[in-house]
Amino acid sequence: MALLTATLSWSVSAQSAVAPGDTANSVSGTLRPALAQVGQSLGGVTIKRWKAPSEVRSAADQDVSSIQRDLNGTLAGLLQQADAAPGSVPAAFAVYRNVDALYDTLLRVVLTANLAAPEDEAGSLQAALATLESARGTLGQTILNSSQAQETELSRIRMALAKAAATQRTPTTTTVVDDGPADKSSAKKPHPSTTKKPGSTATKPAGSSNSSPAPQ
Repeated sequence: MALLTATLSWSVSAQSAVAPGDTANSVSGTLRPALAQVGQSLGGVTIKRWKAPSEVRSAADQDVSSIQRDLNGTLAGLLQQADAAPGSVPAAFAVYRNVDALYDTLLRVVLTANLAAPEDEAGSLQAALATLESARGTLGQTILNSSQAQETELSRIRMALAKAAATQRTPTTTTVVDDGPADKSSAKKPHPSTTKKPGSTATKPAGSSNSSPAPQ
């Protein structure tokens, strides 16, 4: 049980290795520079100047608004939750899934910008997309590594539990040591009063006498 407790303690400490304030190694630390660049690039575009049909510009404008709402709302909340639970695969994966959807939306905006936007705006959006793609890949690899590490630790815990259960089921055996025949000197001797002396119980014949017969 002591070994199992130590294993569990190590597992908890390993999952909490990244402190909530350590933003350099947190989920937000991985994504925030890229997200900031995305927000800055979107803020610098003027879609009404793009040389495209009104319906195309309207769709691009809706995508930009959707990304900005996500950056300031849903994604911001998910990042806070992930940073508050360092080492949590589910929390990090929730962020990854949101960023994946955000990337697809930004990709549509970039494709439209490449055809209709001024060169500087299109270049800024393209650079932001590349930065976000790199950050997304880094986060995905981090999630994979954490998942594999936790799976390995879970296997160790299961093995420790199985070993502890097997130890409890093993019956206790008693070993008898044979030191040879018992010492004859330790045998019980009979009490002196119960020992008979040879000839001590002989009796005289009846009618016998030590005197000589009288003369006639």
